[in-house]
Amino acid sequence: MQFNSVHFLIFFFVSIILGNVFKKTWQKVFLLLASVYFYTYTNTYFIALLILSTVIDYFASIAIDNETRTERQRKFFLFISVFFNLLILGYFKYAYLTTDIINTLFDAHLKTFNVVSYFVNLLHLKPYNLSVYEKIILPVGISFYTFQSMSYTIDVYRKQIKARRSFVDFSLYVAFFPQLVAGPIVRATTFFRDLDFRLSVVNEDIQIAITRILIGFMRKLVFADNLGVVVNYTFANYQNMNALEVWTGAIAFGWQIYFDFAGYTDIAIGIARLFGFKFDANFNFPMTITNITEHWSKWHISFSTWIRDYIFIPLGGSRGGTFITYRNIFITWLFGGVWHGADYHYIAWGLWQAVMLSIHRVYSQTSIRNLLNEKGGFIYKTFSGVFTIFCLAFGFVMFRAQTTPTGTAMEHTVGMIKSMLLLTENSRRLDSYSNYDYGILLIICFVASLIFSKRNVESMGNNGNKLLYANIAAFFLILIFGVTESQTFMYFVF
Repeated sequence: MQFNSVHFLIFFFVSIILGNVFKKTWQKVFLLLASVYFYTYTNTYFIALLILSTVIDYFASIAIDNETRTERQRKFFLFISVFFNLLILGYFKYAYLTTDIINTLFDAHLKTFNVVSYFVNLLHLKPYNLSVYEKIILPVGISFYTFQSMSYTIDVYRKQIKARRSFVDFSLYVAFFPQLVAGPIVRATTFFRDLDFRLSVVNEDIQIAITRILIGFMRKLVFADNLGVVVNYTFANYQNMNALEVWTGAIAFGWQIYFDFAGYTDIAIGIARLFGFKFDANFNFPMTITNITEHWSKWHISFSTWIRDYIFIPLGGSRGGTFITYRNIFITWLFGGVWHGADYHYIAWGLWQAVMLSIHRVYSQTSIRNLLNEKGGFIYKTFSGVFTIFCLAFGFVMFRAQTTPTGTAMEHTVGMIKSMLLLTENSRRLDSYSNYDYGILLIICFVASLIFSKRNVESMGNNGNKLLYANIAAFFLILIFGVTESQTFMYFVF
């Protein structure tokens, strides 16, 4: 169910009213049932995967938390949890990519078996003929809820939390509808803290929550969807555009996906707040930065901290010398790229992040960097910010590229980057700049983000007038500049 739909608006008001009428256990049961309805509204058959992941991790965590178990037994049950979650995620997200790699490497002719179509056809008493699903369909939110559930069993194994004995409590943690399908990835410590000691939803919380929700919709409807126009046009027609126009479209995509995803998580965090849950922010103005490390400390924070805590640090982090450190950076971001999608352009995107982070790590340890930080002032910071955005733009192209009848995603990636680097004939034309209005919009986005990065909704809660002004401003921006037909939230595909 999409946040930007009439059906969700009705669902939202009903769930808010009844969710606060019921108390204690009945409230948990209601929220769980509401979350199941939210997910099954457009993912009827795939609820089975969510239930399977929940059941496996629930019993695995209890087995791990049993003091009579040996360390070997605890590791075995952790393996069961991680293996089955990755198996589910791996099949639905990477079956085609895996088959393609095997066929390419070994000149084989394997075909991917569609398990879902097989069993759905059995339920409908039909022979296996792919009548329901022609292709393996990626269940909405699978990357998020498998990661969230896995982190719980890993934390139980590390003895950072105790296993939850209540199946309802744990199921609600996995399936809680505000962040179920597109994050943020909520840690068990945060969720169960608020589940056990629920915040009283007072007037200030309601004001902050509504402000977050309105800001989220403003980011989506006013900025993301409007920027999507130039992004879609640029990526479809870059061969006929000059370099300046292609750069505008590439950078516009960075802002589009930021506003789209940050908007979704703002809405999710705001809704959760109305139920007494206080989730951490997932974005902190990541486009107003001076280096790639700072960017990733502010972009999709729940994901970047997840791969840090569960991949980079277990690999050894930066404790094993220079080579091991950079090896771990590349492995971590290779995983980060693959997590986002089963295609070579996502792998390229992940490796590009690793390259940028590694180069910045080397640079940050030099005396030149220290000198420029001390003496460079505004000019150095401005240059660093612009340079970082331009480097990120190559990654935006890798991330956004799609396979079409005219070529694969990687072919489109290479073609666009060539245009950006003035390596094609059309890219060297400077007789026009059709993206002028959107270029101005990007400057407005940057200036506005720079201004508002000095403030946050929580601090504004101490001044009711500021929240009121923010709500009025967001409402009128949506009313005047919001698109009439909003697009699907972009991170639903992950």
